[in-house]
Amino acid sequence: MKVLKGKSLKRNGSIDNLTSPKKNKRTYLTRSSTKNKTILNEGGTTELLISGDLHLEPNQGFWSELSEETASNLSESVVSLALSNGRKVLFTCSGIAVQREGYVTRFLTSASLAKAFIDEKEHHDNLKVEVRHEDNVVIGFLGEYDVDCNIASVNVQNFPDVQTVVFMNLLEFPPHVNVVAVGRDISGKLITTTGELNCLSGSVPTVMTATCKISKVCEGGPLFDCDGNFLGMNLSFSTEGTLFMPKVRLLEKFWQCCTSLEEVKFPKEVRVEESSNGEIPNSHQEVHQDLLNEYGNGNLGSLGYPEPPKSMLNDGVILANNFEEPFGDICGRGVWSELREAVASNIHGNIVALASFNGEKRFFACTGCLIEWNGCTTILTAASLIRDSYLANKIVENLRIEVLLPNKELAEGTLQHYNLHYNIALVSVNDLCATQPLKIQHRWRDNRELLAVGRIFKSGKLMAARGLQFSTVVTHDCKFLGYTTCAITKAGIGGPLLDFDGKFAGMNFYDKYAGGTPFLSWDAILHVLEPFKTKRTVADAGHDGYASHLLDWTIDGDHSVKFNRWFVPLPFWSRPDDLERYDCEMRSRRPKFVQCVIGGTPVEV
Repeated sequence: MKVLKGKSLKRNGSIDNLTSPKKNKRTYLTRSSTKNKTILNEGGTTELLISGDLHLEPNQGFWSELSEETASNLSESVVSLALSNGRKVLFTCSGIAVQREGYVTRFLTSASLAKAFIDEKEHHDNLKVEVRHEDNVVIGFLGEYDVDCNIASVNVQNFPDVQTVVFMNLLEFPPHVNVVAVGRDISGKLITTTGELNCLSGSVPTVMTATCKISKVCEGGPLFDCDGNFLGMNLSFSTEGTLFMPKVRLLEKFWQCCTSLEEVKFPKEVRVEESSNGEIPNSHQEVHQDLLNEYGNGNLGSLGYPEPPKSMLNDGVILANNFEEPFGDICGRGVWSELREAVASNIHGNIVALASFNGEKRFFACTGCLIEWNGCTTILTAASLIRDSYLANKIVENLRIEVLLPNKELAEGTLQHYNLHYNIALVSVNDLCATQPLKIQHRWRDNRELLAVGRIFKSGKLMAARGLQFSTVVTHDCKFLGYTTCAITKAGIGGPLLDFDGKFAGMNFYDKYAGGTPFLSWDAILHVLEPFKTKRTVADAGHDGYASHLLDWTIDGDHSVKFNRWFVPLPFWSRPDDLERYDCEMRSRRPKFVQCVIGGTPVEV
């Protein structure tokens, strides 16, 4: 991380406290309605420099053209950041909510905030950053920053009513699209200014321009298009218009500069108890012990697992990457109590577990859900169930599929269709019916809390982990994936991603080294399923006749020239300490890139 020489705010993994929490006295700020300045009720002033066609009320101009939901989401993603010495405001700018986990929320802004802090720290010993959204004010703590990249982070606890912006992994910058730059003044009032996105050709630069004119207080705020899509972070106003960092580059710098929210440390005086939120414990030792007790006499191979080395049996070894590891909350506990009874019941009745077998040896296990498709009830799951572990574009033929139904009965499953490129498969069961199968065509709203749901094949346990969609750098070949903070295990592969009303948002995959759970959204899934309606089933066409050797049925917007790879870690036995080191090394090896689209052409950066 690059910082001003000798001025790093990060010490020994903790964040500097910009003010003593015990001595904090909340300063309430109000904006004068008659003068072009902001009044601090303890006597200090700071000028509000207005330039361009600004709208101080969100129902004016461009803002009124947005849907109520889009306008609300945009408004809830931007805050005011004020550097104060407790008596007067020394610097103001805006910030963007980008991450939220448990009690902690992270905002990104320009490095001007960090520069101002360093300059003022020489003259003031009680600096603080006030984070304001409308009438809500909390004290923030300046985190990592990079002056060269013009990015800084502010972390807060217990901050209500904010929505994180959504970084889509497929990023588009159409020329001359209408845009709106958003910020908040020191009173918390929303400021918007409109314009157009300037033309772009070639690779995505570090800084782009739009014709809207922003004020100083909007520096660090977000830029959106007319559909509410996040485009980047506003930096400053110049003769060319508003300079902004496109989200492609912002995502890169964010990934390089900022630590995981799990590693953020707050002063003890303001620290709150951490919420489990369905997080996965380091190990479920009982799972590993049960496996050893039940299958420890040379029978683990029937589950597709290796036998543990005899030299490690007394070392408390664990079986990494197994299919029996639970996640989140077991049905009836935790997050399930927050769902309406009808929603929980419907989820329970639509989630199945599947396992494929090569002879008597289990090949793979995962989750599936009952969906309404093409006039019948079908199981949607991941093609990992039948994919060859070593060949991305091949399946293992003649696998036997067993389905554990919601009533705990086992049924024979038949592979109907699959698409290895997007890792989707449809499996049928004779006489299968559901009272209310999931409907993929239901839309869902970004930024809503989500549930990743799964069922374990061996035990039948139904589980759910809560989380939010978040921004990350792409770690998979598939560029249509989103990521959530829902923490799952391999048992959750192929399971649905739902909102708290039970509406289908996508299908989950697994990547323990990506820092989140990847998912394919409902709209992409619909496009993948569409050709199946006119394509012969696997049974009718035969494996050779069904397999696609060319990418002749990729969905619109997919410019792939080879099959996507879907990495699933293989099971192995390990000592706990060795596993932790292994996971850290594997995380560092994962390729990371962002794909954007410029003038219809995909560009990887």
